[in-house]
Order: sequence, then structure tokens, then C-alpha cells
Amino acid sequence: MIQVLILHASSTGNTEEIADLIEKYLDPTVCETTMENIEMGDMDPQRLLQYDGILFGTYTYDDGDLPFETDIFCDTLRTVDLTGKVVGVFGSGDTAYDEFCAAVDLMKAEFKQQNARVIQHSVKVDLSPDEEDLQSIKKLAEEFQDLTTNSAATRKAGNF
Repeated sequence: MIQVLILHASSTGNTEEIADLIEKYLDPTVCETTMENIEMGDMDPQRLLQYDGILFGTYTYDDGDLPFETDIFCDTLRTVDLTGKVVGVFGSGDTAYDEFCAAVDLMKAEFKQQNARVIQHSVKVDLSPDEEDLQSIKKLAEEFQDLTTNSAATRKAGNF
């Protein structure tokens, strides 16, 4: 069983809703998930090392900015090496702003800098997820589960 952390920052509940949907698309016979909301600075980045994979969600604040709690998390994230960890990123934003869901792209870059294996596909939802978004959410969950399962099997075999 692979250990999965779904970590998210949600102000209005939209990003949390995406996190819940992703969790529903993960196979519970393969993935043991832990769901956590980022609180103001209380996430010890060393805890990330306990998981085979991380699904990270954030909303985009204002015109492309990281929200306060995500920005604080980034500061602590820079203290860990996530080599071998699979990471998927998702988030919500508002298309009324020029920089729609820019925080998702910023977080993908942050995780890459910490040597994580970041999934190319990310989920960007305008406000709250609709029917069209479900396919993108499902795709992220499936890719994440496949990559994490393969990565964990390789580590277990001593090849990683």
C-alpha cells in the first residue's frame, strides 16, 4: 500500500473540494491517504518524507500570488530533499484575473527545486469544479497513482 498525503490550502472551500474529488479517484486498495489542510506555518516539512507521494493543492490569491499559508509552506519546503517523491499539483483560481491559477505553476516549480518527480499534468479549476473539470481531476489522480505505485515498487526492489 502506498502512503499518500493530500495537502491543501483552501480559503473558500473550492480547493478542498478538488482535494476530496482527487481522493475519491484514488484506489483505496492501493493508496492509503492522509488529508490535511495547511494551517498557518504548522506543517513540518520533514513529515513529507513519510509519504510515497504528495498531492498538493492551493488557491491563487489576487492576481497570481501564493496565499499566505502556501507562501509560508514554501519557506519550509526549501529545507527538504524530495528525491524519489511523486508530486501532483492542483488548485483553484478565478479567470477574472490575468494570472489564472498561477500559484499551481509556482508550486510545481517549488517542488521541482526540491528534486520531486512532479507530474506534468496539473489541475486548474475556475472557482469550483464542474463536470468538465472532473476529467482533468481524474487524469491527475490516475497518473499520480500509477507513477507513485511504480516508484514505490522500484524503491522496494532496491533500484532507486
